[in-house]
Amino acid sequence: MSRDLTVLCITRGDDYAQRFVARLAQDAALIDAHLRVETDGAGIESAGYIESVLDEAVNRCADGYVLRIDDDETLSLALLEWLRAGKYRAADHWAFARRNLWPAAGSYVTNPPLWPDLQTRLSVKAKAASRPEVHQGSPFGTGTVAPAACVIDHHKFIARSRTEREQLVRRYDELAPGAGEAYVMFSMPELYADDLVVEAIA
Repeated sequence: MSRDLTVLCITRGDDYAQRFVARLAQDAALIDAHLRVETDGAGIESAGYIESVLDEAVNRCADGYVLRIDDDETLSLALLEWLRAGKYRAADHWAFARRNLWPAAGSYVTNPPLWPDLQTRLSVKAKAASRPEVHQGSPFGTGTVAPAACVIDHHKFIARSRTEREQLVRRYDELAPGAGEAYVMFSMPELYADDLVVEAIA
């Protein structure tokens, strides 16, 4: 199989991220993909949010497809097998369901909007960026939705402390008024605990 896939991770290099970046390196080797890790402040300079350097980071990737994974995310086994089989080549722009894990790694929140939390993350290089604003979606649309088992697991709620997540909300609000508070459920599930439905990962 030709190596036409690059796994891209943009990270601030925080302590929590180290194990996820290491896991991503293992997964990239498993699926025979290129890995590109861009560390904010050491080779790339963001304005405090990923989208501000996404174009630059994507431009540094090899030609072909780019899969962007955050530094608090992992790939499900089904997604790894799907990538290894090259099934992403059936379309040029893909979206995946993301499981927001909480209150522990073995379970996830099943309420919308935290499930399926559709993420457009895998595209041909020409469609992998062009979204410079905070929380901006792809200008090329959602894309083709990958098979249901091909999920991205989001560890944000359990890998980062509540204080870190509160700081993240404040930072987004400083960058763009409302950008943190409007998405507070995506950082502070504790505030909605009585209304959340949690299921174990099968």
